[in-house]
Amino acid sequence: MKELIKQLSAWAGSVFAAACCLGISAVVGALGAMGLGFLINDFILFPLFFGFTGFTLWTLYRSTRRHASITPFWVGLAGGGIAGVGLFAHPWLVWMGLGILLAASVSDAWNGRVPKACATHPSVPSAAKK
Repeated sequence: MKELIKQLSAWAGSVFAAACCLGISAVVGALGAMGLGFLINDFILFPLFFGFTGFTLWTLYRSTRRHASITPFWVGLAGGGIAGVGLFAHPWLVWMGLGILLAASVSDAWNGRVPKACATHPSVPSAAKK
């Protein structure tokens, strides 16, 4: 559960940085009203966005390795790549990529909650079969 909280916190940071980079007026206005208008600078926001996205992917990778199913990481990596390209191409790509990254994190959390399958029959040592 702690891994999911870390992933979602980093994902929320990515969403906030993306909203600032894309100039969402409510976010930019709120930062200006709080006296944090100096943060509305691409030299600060791009590294912030890529840092949060990278942290999300790192925690997702660590979590998927523990669950022995690395597929959500590859899906999340694709989503992070789409979001990164979308910053320079089109805003819809950013939101689509971040949505894919969120779906991968939730999928990984779901995989961690599913109990592992147990053997229905106990294994019998070969010496006991005689």
